[in-house]
Amino acid sequence: MKQQQPPVLLRKLLKRIISPEIYDEVEGDLAELFQERLHDMSMARAKWRYFIDVLCSLRNFGLKRKLTFYNPLVMYKNYFKITFRNLLKYKGYSFINIFGLALGMASCLLILLFVNNELSFDGFHEKKANIYRLDEVQSFGAVSEQKVALSMYPMGPNLLADYPEITDFTRYWTLGRTLVQYKDQSHYTENLVRVDTSFLKMFDFQMIEGNRYSVFDEPNNLILSETLAKRIFGDENPIGQVIRTGEGDENQIKVTGVFADVPDNSHLQFDALTSTKLWDSEQRRNGWGSNYLNTYLQLANNTDVEKLEAKFDDFLVKYMGEEVLEFYSLFLQPLSDVHLGSMDITHDYNNHKKFARSSVNIFLILAFFVLLIASINFMNLSTARAATRSREVGVRKSIGAYKGQITGQFMMESIMLSFIALIIAFLLSFAAIGPLNGIIDRNLDLSFFFQPLHLILVLAIAIFIGFLSGVYPALVMSGFNTVMALKGSGMKAGKSFFRNALVVFQYAIAIAIIIGTVLATQQLNYMQNLDLGFKKELVVTVNMYNDTNSKYELFKTELRNQSNITDVTATTQRLGNNLHQTSMQYRADTALINGSSSFVVVDNNFMDFFEMEILEGRALSDQYANDKAGLSFVVNETLAKELGAGDREVLGMPFHFGGNDTLGVIVGIVKDFSYNKLNLKVEPLFMSQQPWGWSEVDVKLRADKLQEGLAEIEAVWSTLYPQRPFEYQFLDDHIDKMYQSEQQLTKVISILSVLAIIIASLGLFGLASFTVKQRLKEMGIRKVLGASVSQIVMILSKKFTALVLIAFIISAPITYYMMDQWLASYANSIGIGIGIFLVVGIGSWLIALLTVSLQSYRVASSNPVETLRIE
Repeated sequence: MKQQQPPVLLRKLLKRIISPEIYDEVEGDLAELFQERLHDMSMARAKWRYFIDVLCSLRNFGLKRKLTFYNPLVMYKNYFKITFRNLLKYKGYSFINIFGLALGMASCLLILLFVNNELSFDGFHEKKANIYRLDEVQSFGAVSEQKVALSMYPMGPNLLADYPEITDFTRYWTLGRTLVQYKDQSHYTENLVRVDTSFLKMFDFQMIEGNRYSVFDEPNNLILSETLAKRIFGDENPIGQVIRTGEGDENQIKVTGVFADVPDNSHLQFDALTSTKLWDSEQRRNGWGSNYLNTYLQLANNTDVEKLEAKFDDFLVKYMGEEVLEFYSLFLQPLSDVHLGSMDITHDYNNHKKFARSSVNIFLILAFFVLLIASINFMNLSTARAATRSREVGVRKSIGAYKGQITGQFMMESIMLSFIALIIAFLLSFAAIGPLNGIIDRNLDLSFFFQPLHLILVLAIAIFIGFLSGVYPALVMSGFNTVMALKGSGMKAGKSFFRNALVVFQYAIAIAIIIGTVLATQQLNYMQNLDLGFKKELVVTVNMYNDTNSKYELFKTELRNQSNITDVTATTQRLGNNLHQTSMQYRADTALINGSSSFVVVDNNFMDFFEMEILEGRALSDQYANDKAGLSFVVNETLAKELGAGDREVLGMPFHFGGNDTLGVIVGIVKDFSYNKLNLKVEPLFMSQQPWGWSEVDVKLRADKLQEGLAEIEAVWSTLYPQRPFEYQFLDDHIDKMYQSEQQLTKVISILSVLAIIIASLGLFGLASFTVKQRLKEMGIRKVLGASVSQIVMILSKKFTALVLIAFIISAPITYYMMDQWLASYANSIGIGIGIFLVVGIGSWLIALLTVSLQSYRVASSNPVETLRIE
């Protein structure tokens, strides 16, 4: 019977991977073992075992006739043992190396979680790639050109009718906080929004009850969020129930659906939706020129957006005339760009937690640099410790270890330490994510990283970090000369240059981050504390509604009669917002000139209430009939300069706005005040009283009686308006909230800057400890010869502190240039003084000196006899 032979392909593979000198012996041994196995197992299993033997032979060049094969797992087990023995033997080094890397990894994990959250906004809509927001660019007279998120009521339907590239549209028209009544209970909807029937076809907000395609079939239909439906109806079924938003049949609205609460990563936030049909009218369908809602367009697949935008000028001319192009142009903003790409777009009222893409990029860059600093620490400390492991390397080489094996051992150690650091990083992230969510006002969840694909990616990155951080130290140690290594002096002197360069690099990054953080914090504090041109302190704002405006004068009178309230006024727009714009006309000589300006309707005591400075003329007052009739105007300095061009007299100039036929007159010029964010310049503005009703009442309280004053406002409100719960906000809180994104950015950068300096200092501490150990005998001899403790500390410390000084010299000019460019984007900004650089530079130097001196002092104060006895 013919003897079965091992597979031909495997024998050919064996011939390729085994040295020719031992091939015959190895091939014969494996063939003999194959035959023996055929007696005990099946052919398939014997072939599989032969395949394993061939692979094991890749690393086996000393097979013996007894067929005791080399098992690489034994080698890896040995690597694990050595790694953990070294961790326990050098506890301080292990802590510095692992904890420093863990801090860097934890920072990176949390920042990546935040960045993913920001990039995920509106990503759950299936048609997101085809949905665009219609925005305007407005340019009116002296008012700076501005992008606005608002559009006109007729634009959506007419764009759909005129351009086949547009397949659908929806308008998003907010009613804001609305009081609804069910039975004998009243509830506020935080954000009731009017939309077109196509809204739920374009956007994929989850419906719990009701048909998304038919919930708006009737004009008076309404759908509620799950939370709001539970609050209003409790355990009752809300479908078919009727609620009221006011008196009369037209305010009876039927609930036809319930949707899941809107996700936090949606730029549109609402808790109730109704159809625009209920407010549709011929006047609105022809309401060109009035911007008060958002319009979203759905485009056909493969639409050339730029070509479509080029047609919009013709669209505007068709419906508004040739002259409209002097004032308006349109552009499309991708849905994916609305959340992060709208910082230069004003009147963007419906953009939840709007954030800057540049800030996201800054977070990514800083997280990368913090992780880089930690990786440099890892590399530096491993290379520095190579001197203490030179004998180990020498012994391994002397008994036949190859350079590749030694490199592999140290690479595996590096990767293992990276995995340990990753585990600690996750623990640190779990501890830090709660406070971080509070700082950045987000709901980040680490479960994102435990999804299979993401977890594999994180593990791969940990391996990559371990590989990058360990490759240089591994190559250095595997390159030791065997004889020199056995003598304990395998490290060449020139190698320290690379370590020094890394120390300089990481400290330069840390110093740059700290200087940038200090300047950003100072700029934010400067904007929050700058004189705005009006007094915002002690002012309480209370929203007004259609049903409350009828009793405004009584409300005002009753409040003024309270002992802890000093004054009351009202306005149609809150300071600290983009103010609306309107057309204006003024007579210069005999000509009637058209223009445009921001405006706000105010009560006649508004300027006195906020202690604004009148430069010329007078403020509005109830003492003048024209002021009460809305025929008197006060303009700011910026508008006065435009009106007074050519030495025209501004005071007494005939003036009106918004197409009114009756000319009023300018009675005063108020000093420019910052009614918007301070990174924006002050625009032309006029103020007047008009019989339109108020959006809010402003109440000024006594400084030492805030709670008592609030109680008095609530008591008066509850008496006059029992149907509406009392709610308020302090004006200075509202203005501070304008800088929320800057505050979040500054706080996170501050945390990262502290981490950067901690990690860099940990690395410096570790390097100093190894350097000190290498120079123990030298310091002992110096002390015997009479060197003082301070002299020894100086000798050991000056090198490292010099490296920090070099890092400062490198980073300071680069940081100055970058921060100067950043500050230039603000209309009001701080100057960059040399003091900040000196404080940060000296502070960094002192931290480095303290870090190194701790190690140096320990050696300098030790007994030289004990030091010199060390072999």
